[in-house]
Amino acid sequence: MRRHSTHVQVHKGLAILAGAFSFAGSVGAATIISEGFEGAANIFSAPTYAYSLNYTLPNPGGGLNYMHGGAGIANSASTSVFTAGSPLSLLVGNITPAGIDSGLVTYNLYAQFSTYLAQGDYGTVHVRFLDAANVALSADVTVGGSAFVSALGTDPLTGNRAWGADSISGLVPPGARFIEMSVFEDKTPSGLIIDGYVDNINFSIAVVPEPSTAALFGLGSSLLWFWRRRR
Repeated sequence: MRRHSTHVQVHKGLAILAGAFSFAGSVGAATIISEGFEGAANIFSAPTYAYSLNYTLPNPGGGLNYMHGGAGIANSASTSVFTAGSPLSLLVGNITPAGIDSGLVTYNLYAQFSTYLAQGDYGTVHVRFLDAANVALSADVTVGGSAFVSALGTDPLTGNRAWGADSISGLVPPGARFIEMSVFEDKTPSGLIIDGYVDNINFSIAVVPEPSTAALFGLGSSLLWFWRRRR
């Protein structure tokens, strides 16, 4: 009788766990941008270099190509901006306006950066949150930049710069319905080409699990562990 009771309770626990996983599958999540600069064209319409040119150390993230800033102004500091087309909707992957406005949707912005030898050129990835009328809601979220790139290591023999990954996470601001993503490429006075290098840009969003959902996972997982121990 005791054994039968344990068996029934375990199956209830497994049912709870299965229900939790089923619910999780409907929770919103989406990758808005994932750009590795591998094709003939990219979402930023930015120029690219090949890793085979050996302008940098190999990128642990892999791939064949990365973006740079194109031609700048000779003997002068200059900036180029590359924008990812039209504003991109956040209402994808089961993400709802109510979820965003309730503070239940998070974002993650990630990108990799490098530069040429000892030059101070650098790239910065900007994300701007926009409301339904395409009006900016807050200051841009950014990764990369001068301080990040200048701190990257170099090869003592060649002087080539390493690659580094920078990321930031937070809550999507209430009222946001779109994002605009741009890469700002900045050049120091020396040289002509803007040699801020950027690769593997990713921006994703996800709904924060509600406490009741987390509790279901915990309870179901505990009962599954107990069932395995009994066996």
